[in-house]
Amino acid sequence: MTADDAEAKFLFVDRLFEELEEYRPLELLKSQRQRTDYFLMKQAKIVAMSCTHAAIAMSRLIQMGFQYDTIIMEEAGQMTEVETFIPMLLQQGKTDVDIARLTRICLIGDHTQLPPIVK
Repeated sequence: MTADDAEAKFLFVDRLFEELEEYRPLELLKSQRQRTDYFLMKQAKIVAMSCTHAAIAMSRLIQMGFQYDTIIMEEAGQMTEVETFIPMLLQQGKTDVDIARLTRICLIGDHTQLPPIVK
């Protein structure tokens, strides 16, 4: 076996250990909720939820330290003002001095598909 062959085999084994490292948390996390939270925090690039679900899960998301910098609200014309504040409040700073992470909010709605709600 040459030095190049040995190095190639070492790199292969090294990649296997790196892959096993990614699966290790799944062995340690016992419940489905813990695994879901892990994937949400470590793997997810896009997370979709309704404003109602954001309100229901608000305390859990805050406890996990869930962070995002962009909100896209679809069918914004159908939401009341209070419903739009819930996802925004999830990214508040911990104190009055802290700056919130939220940088963009995009409200999307088609007035010909669903008419706006005026209250």
